[in-house]
Amino acid sequence: MSDEPVGLRSIKKQLTRESIADAALRLSLEKGLSHITIDEIAHLAFVSPRTVSNYFSCKEEAVVAAGSTLPDLIALFARAPSKQAPMAAMRQVVNHFFASLAEDKLDQTRRWLQLIEANHSLRAYQMASYDEAEAEVRSIVAERIGTEDASDLYAGLVAAAAIAAVKVVLETWARSQEPPNRLADLAGVAFDHIETGFTLPDR
Repeated sequence: MSDEPVGLRSIKKQLTRESIADAALRLSLEKGLSHITIDEIAHLAFVSPRTVSNYFSCKEEAVVAAGSTLPDLIALFARAPSKQAPMAAMRQVVNHFFASLAEDKLDQTRRWLQLIEANHSLRAYQMASYDEAEAEVRSIVAERIGTEDASDLYAGLVAAAAIAAVKVVLETWARSQEPPNRLADLAGVAFDHIETGFTLPDR
């Protein structure tokens, strides 16, 4: 049994996972998803093909994991002030996070989203990541409002609305010609619609 501290092992595993995912995304953007192999991903990530398979079921899962901002958003939401209304906290987290992204990261995120749009084999894994994120947000909200039941109606509605807003904002932005730094502004507009009950906007 290894004497390596549990925390250090966890960090090393996370770094390995990120390295594999980043390699999968980089190769997909350079060569096209259909033209890359697990062996190529392993070579670029400096791991064995078996290690790649230990972390991801397929290259599609790795590609989707590489570009997702959902884990970061959820981690920030979990640390938001507990007295803040859940939807207000999520709005603040999303706006601040998107506004903090560097231009190169925004460019990569847009290219990642466009890659998913062009490859239907990636969509199932992306939708699974949204479902997982929604479940995590629901649990956090349920805990904050003092119920142990993660199926609480209010918690479920907040989680579904917040994750749907993130999904629609990202996809709309990726398909548009909007500048990269407009992502945070679009998120603000999306949460405005939620807060006003989806009243018809002026055109």
